[in-house]
Amino acid sequence: MDHLSWEFLSEERVRQDEYVDLRAGKYRLPNGRILNPFYRYHSRSFVVIAAKGTEGDYLCVRQFRPGIAAVTTEFPAGAIEEGEDPLAAAKRELLEETGCVSRAWTFLGRLSPNATIADNTAWCYLAEGCVKVADQQLDASECLDVIRLAAERLHSMIGGRDFVQAVHVAAYYLAEEWMQKREQEACPDSE
Repeated sequence: MDHLSWEFLSEERVRQDEYVDLRAGKYRLPNGRILNPFYRYHSRSFVVIAAKGTEGDYLCVRQFRPGIAAVTTEFPAGAIEEGEDPLAAAKRELLEETGCVSRAWTFLGRLSPNATIADNTAWCYLAEGCVKVADQQLDASECLDVIRLAAERLHSMIGGRDFVQAVHVAAYYLAEEWMQKREQEACPDSE
């Protein structure tokens, strides 16, 4: 065990439903002190799709987020169902939320949305050349609009009060970095 690891002593379930499994744990810290309770939760892992249309614009969604009591702009995203492959979930969520499909998918990385208190994972993908093939097929709890934004416009929204979901911001930067690297490899300097 790493000298910085906390020793797990016990745990009690505080609440569990279809969205969250909240637990109060008891831990021994590396300095010997007991931390009780320390709350952590489990929720389903999810996908975030940095989706680009055929013109190179980003497909984003706008929806209300109760945690900050505001309508935000973000990428299409959603929970991975039990036993579902993350890429299959990304394709499903893109179609459900935007009515679009893509034939060009790139895995950008796995992120921990809140490693301090949560154990879920965000799987980030880039979907390029997205084309509309259907109407939205939203879940019962979803009310969202689809918008298209140029990369420059989306970038200007980061750090403001609109494009604020941290994992979505990370997905944007991962996508931009990956596309820039691909472009540099395709057109190396002639020096």
